[in-house]
Amino acid sequence: MTRSPTRVDSAARGLARHVASWVPTSAKRHVSIALKARVRALLGIEPWPDLAVRHPLFREARYRALRRDAARFDVEKPNKPVLERGHQTSYLVARWLSEAAIRTAFQVGYANGRYVFYLSQMGIECGGTDLPADETAWTAIPSDALDAPVRRRLLEVDFFDLTPLQVLAGFSRGNDQPLDVLFTEATFETMLPWRSTGVSVAKYATMKPAALHALLEEKLPAKLAELATSVRNIVLIEPEPAAGGAGRVFEMCARRLAGFRYDVWRFRSPFDRLFRLSASSSTEQVVYAYVRDSRLTDTLGAYAERIT
Repeated sequence: MTRSPTRVDSAARGLARHVASWVPTSAKRHVSIALKARVRALLGIEPWPDLAVRHPLFREARYRALRRDAARFDVEKPNKPVLERGHQTSYLVARWLSEAAIRTAFQVGYANGRYVFYLSQMGIECGGTDLPADETAWTAIPSDALDAPVRRRLLEVDFFDLTPLQVLAGFSRGNDQPLDVLFTEATFETMLPWRSTGVSVAKYATMKPAALHALLEEKLPAKLAELATSVRNIVLIEPEPAAGGAGRVFEMCARRLAGFRYDVWRFRSPFDRLFRLSASSSTEQVVYAYVRDSRLTDTLGAYAERIT
């Protein structure tokens, strides 16, 4: 869980700011934004916000080409580097699913559509759902990022109202065949009490403990069991088992998913850094895998190791 800042931390940051103030403005002007951010992180002034990693995976020609095309998802901020983490996680997941011969995928919590973009570019037919626009500010998809057929498969339906027919609608294989995988990445973390502040969806932040408990331990397992008729595999990339009772919640989901093999996987270094939930928190995400097709977890072994 997140370590609380101490007086020593505050004093160290104050000293670091004082040292940084000695650097002439003329010198700062010629230093890139990314390098400035790394120096601030090394001095402890602020956490390095990027979490991007250096790895041969992200030097592949395929990644570099996709990353250029995905520049439309970048958000420019004054004196801040463009964040690379989301591009790297999207590529890693898309590469993994492609290697596992996944052909259709449905994302719960598609946000700005970056995952859907990478998956689509690697030949995977995608759909998804997210909260209605009046309940989240995360679903601002760039206007030219996704083709029209993909956009038509992106719903604005609360996960707990989602039906199997809605999951299947619009896919070329028709409504009589299940999709290969339903997946999330940092979607259910908004419901799990792994942090005391900063919950990104207001309705979960204001929910009473009893109602939140029922949502996680009764409604979530029941909804996944209902949707299991429309998908062959379920992959949830969510907070590690010790964070906010996540392990107990997803174990309860496993009990409702008869016919699925359940495993929990932790990303290997350096990919574990990519799947941290916050630059200022040590809490990581893991893969809760409910599978009928063993190839999905066989190929995951290139990026993660099974912990249960």
